[in-house]
Amino acid sequence: MSKLRRLRRLVPDEALFDRRVDGESLRAIAPDYGVEHTTLGDFFRRADGVLGLEEARRRLQAASKARQATEEELEQDVRKRAQEDKEYDRRLEAWERGRPRRSGYEGWLDEHDAPKGAHSRSRYSRNDDSAEAAVAAGGGVGQVIEETGLRTRENALRNIDAQIMQRALANDTKFPSNARPDDRGLRRLVPDSELIRRGAAKEPVRSIAPDYGVHHTTISRYFKRSAVAKQLRRTQRRRDRPRGRKPG
Repeated sequence: MSKLRRLRRLVPDEALFDRRVDGESLRAIAPDYGVEHTTLGDFFRRADGVLGLEEARRRLQAASKARQATEEELEQDVRKRAQEDKEYDRRLEAWERGRPRRSGYEGWLDEHDAPKGAHSRSRYSRNDDSAEAAVAAGGGVGQVIEETGLRTRENALRNIDAQIMQRALANDTKFPSNARPDDRGLRRLVPDSELIRRGAAKEPVRSIAPDYGVHHTTISRYFKRSAVAKQLRRTQRRRDRPRGRKPG
């Protein structure tokens, strides 16, 4: 960016341009920089202000594309690892069913010939157990994130057992209600099922925003999107639905 002309009070930084490109209003941004919103308006009309916005737009778009590319690579890796684990589990189970029950030296030889390593289920962590329960109930990646508290799609794909995540991805395709939140046109906000859950629970947007690195007005505008508003209503109805009692 070209060298900034002298400003009396405004000290612009990358966050200023990012927030404006993200659609945050001048009135919401101004108090954080100790200036009036009109000062920001004048600044963004200057050549250096326009250039800063263009750079922020390119930077945020590049970050969004990089994030999407990373997630696609992780999904491919999950499917590959899931297939490898599935094949190994099958070989191990077949060996355990077919081996004779012998002791002594012959038993030692049988163990020596066994497939090396343990069944994938023996490696399950507490988060894997929680994710397994969510997926067994028809949940997708969003529900896995919600149940495990892993916060992001990338974390879930990296840290949950590959076979569980493969089924979660399949559930997302099978059940449209599991679809990830609408993230079209977003630059800084990375929505997930936890964001939808917190919105449906009527949590104040001012308390949600810091966890997503955006201003509360960005969350408010996102919740007003037609598709997101429908998703919030569906989640709220599901949350408020009374649980049926077992017949006595």
